[in-house]
Amino acid sequence: MPDPQPSLDEQIAIYQREYRDLDPQVERVVNALSRLDRRMSVAYGRQLATLGLSGAEWEVLKELVMVGSPYQLWPGTIAKRLGLTPAAMTHRIDRMLAAGLVTRERDEENRVRVIVGLTDEGREKWLQVMRQASAFEEYLLQDLNNEERAQLGDLLIRLLDRVSTHLD
Repeated sequence: MPDPQPSLDEQIAIYQREYRDLDPQVERVVNALSRLDRRMSVAYGRQLATLGLSGAEWEVLKELVMVGSPYQLWPGTIAKRLGLTPAAMTHRIDRMLAAGLVTRERDEENRVRVIVGLTDEGREKWLQVMRQASAFEEYLLQDLNNEERAQLGDLLIRLLDRVSTHLD
């Protein structure tokens, strides 16, 4: 049976052994970000599960909250923002409707279309997730002072902008 995952420094040493042109500083940053992303995703997934939500449902709740009161969007708009097909969006909304998290009603301005809205229960579920996530995130950053947090945030935004520019 293989040993547990090597430490970050061990992984970089292995990579350097196999690929001598490797920049260890770049590799350290990129692999640390990758490991952090994976572990945070697991933690957030567990938090959602304790509240009876899937990651897919959380994404819809976020989209509805992001538009502000009265927290309504057309299903096609949500699907486009999440990169889903209309059929996948319909299935997701059906589950959320059954759970009491959203409503689906005819759009008064265009009776052919439906509009998805956030229920009080859906908003409360969103708030519960946010409370748990905020506590976890505070725990995660507890060893950084405000200046370090701001600096880290600025650096990560720069990296995010670089990746976004590269992918566009």
